[in-house]
Amino acid sequence: MKKFLFTATLLALLCFGWIACNEHDSVYFDDLPSEAQTFLQKYFPNNVVTQAERHKEEPRYEVTLDNGYELTFYGDGRWQEIDSNHAVLPSELIKAVLPENIIDYLASEYADFEVSAIERSSAGYNIELATSPTITLYFDPTGNVLVHWYE
Repeated sequence: MKKFLFTATLLALLCFGWIACNEHDSVYFDDLPSEAQTFLQKYFPNNVVTQAERHKEEPRYEVTLDNGYELTFYGDGRWQEIDSNHAVLPSELIKAVLPENIIDYLASEYADFEVSAIERSSAGYNIELATSPTITLYFDPTGNVLVHWYE
């Protein structure tokens, strides 16, 4: 009986592991939605996609560039998150993807700091500054500041 329980448990763990590993598929650049391809070509023309995955549970794509940046796109190709992994995001990218009132707020309140990550969702925008400790700013969908978080 113990041998049966051990074997059944082991088999169940292997099945769950296999399912977990198959929650995303590796894809090629050409398999990304056209809006994501255009975004990458426009803002990262000198970078190479080193890894791209399509997640099944929530239709989205995760892309890693050769400069270490990690980008997430919704299933339709709109950007969801841009993370430079503590480097500084280019100012022309920030100006292109954020609402003007957020850009104005950053310029007036955090002019000495650079942005290292941006995330948008239906709840609004999260902006991480390249500071130590990290400062994260939260904005509503229209760009009004909600809270500052110091980590």
